[in-house]
Amino acid sequence: MHIGIQGLPDGVGQLPAHVPVSLVAADAPSAALWFPALLEDALAAGSVGLVASDTSWVDGLLRRPALQAAYRAGGLQLWVLSPGLQAELRRHGLLSLMQELERTGLSDAHALFVCDAQGLLAGLSVAELARVSRQLSALCRERARPVVLGFFPPLEPEVLLPALRNLCQMSMHIATLCTDADRWSLGLERWNTDGGALFQTAFGLLRDDTTGRLAADGTRTRGAARELVEAADQSEVIATRASIEGQRGVPGHWRIVEGLADLEIAAAASVAATVLLDAGQASDFESRARLVHQLRLSRPLTLKIVVRENLGKLRTHSEQALLQLGASAVVYKEVGFSRLLQLLQDINAQSHTRKVHPDYEQALGSFMPARERGYQPPAQFCALVRSMLDRTHAIGLSHSLVRLNVLAQIPHLDALRACHTARDGDLFTADHESVYVFLFACREPDVGLALHRLFALPLTQLFSSEATDCSDTGIRAMTGHLQEASRKGLPDYSALLGHTPAAPAVTTAAPAFMPPLPSSTRPALPALPADTGAVHVATGPSVQRCPIARRAVPHPAGRSLA
Repeated sequence: MHIGIQGLPDGVGQLPAHVPVSLVAADAPSAALWFPALLEDALAAGSVGLVASDTSWVDGLLRRPALQAAYRAGGLQLWVLSPGLQAELRRHGLLSLMQELERTGLSDAHALFVCDAQGLLAGLSVAELARVSRQLSALCRERARPVVLGFFPPLEPEVLLPALRNLCQMSMHIATLCTDADRWSLGLERWNTDGGALFQTAFGLLRDDTTGRLAADGTRTRGAARELVEAADQSEVIATRASIEGQRGVPGHWRIVEGLADLEIAAAASVAATVLLDAGQASDFESRARLVHQLRLSRPLTLKIVVRENLGKLRTHSEQALLQLGASAVVYKEVGFSRLLQLLQDINAQSHTRKVHPDYEQALGSFMPARERGYQPPAQFCALVRSMLDRTHAIGLSHSLVRLNVLAQIPHLDALRACHTARDGDLFTADHESVYVFLFACREPDVGLALHRLFALPLTQLFSSEATDCSDTGIRAMTGHLQEASRKGLPDYSALLGHTPAAPAVTTAAPAFMPPLPSSTRPALPALPADTGAVHVATGPSVQRCPIARRAVPHPAGRSLA
């Protein structure tokens, strides 16, 4: 007796007898395709007794000509569960149900299908389920034809499947059907085949338009992580020309396409191929991100999507966003082509396991910084920083907030004009004593390099010390202090920075007792003491107090806040 799916190898497509079988449809499209075909296959092999929990579902089945003909001819016997049956199940287990079925026409010649079994078993205690399991196992041993428990949506597979696994007598054979892009996947938790027992094995399926039934497409995966065992296009690689530009030794079997549109068309029917696309420049991120998301949702999880840096460097949050949107890996620009070939070989058997949100904007939103960049008034700075913290907290994206204490002889305006941000989410502001710099998706080891990039002058010529915090609680504490100072009154430099001139030229003279230091050995800024009260603030790298170069012409004693 067949399982309602064509082309499955090694006897997988046959329903076993004498043991309980659990068939789980994880979604409505799977249930609509699978169970009618399953009943038609069962009727082709003999009589069928169907116990259903919903009369409307039965009415829908009888609209199919083959099932309607079998019902009229007596080959298909139908029963509908009564509302009080579960109470009987609690008291007597399956005995009352089987006695009633046999009294009203069920014979040993019938294959028995119970759909939806979840409604019948829901609410039973562990002891009651164990009793039903023993009775079901004894019933199957006595019957010559299969006994099947069918489970329909809505259901929770992550709850149902462990329960079925633990009650081994209730279900020695467990299979789950679910949609996978424009294909389906039949997952076997445990199943006997001609070649032996299978555990956690899945087969890719396609819908045959001529018959309207599901058929195997030749793809097989194994394990909870769906490691690829075989697929017709497993060794195929589709790459954009820019991703392999200037490389020698590109394998001859690779398909090279010109752009993203060509890549999408080339991968439209791929099942387990590898797609290699170039990251482009920062302005190209949106188009790459949308394509990654589209491919991941429209193709099976066995498709590998690799993004390779070719022109610029991806920001940390952009890299993580691509992975969240469905990329299998991001390859850095520094990685040589031979290493890339090895990586593609290493991931050849992988399936994508991370869940991808179906809505592109929502999937991407948590990873993107605020649209603002550069100087912000203190209150606005605090609001933007906290908003980005709130949005990215759940995904574990790390940011940095740096407080730089301005030298007494340096006007705040000079220090602010020396700071130039080119990326959204990188913000700075100032209070009476310090300049604050927020670096979106910047980890603590990268803070020094980021500050060197942001400031047109060496930090030691502008600031006396610094404090860096990369923890969520510490950043919130620092912005809390800044917010409180803002309420009491802080200057807003927006108007003065609206037409920012070039950074002022600064001439320095080293003290007589200390020779000028080359930039590579420039002294680090001393660390500021943490002033966040009871909240721990993770400071930056350990520093020592060192002489700092001074301006040749000192400023008046009073600090300018202009």
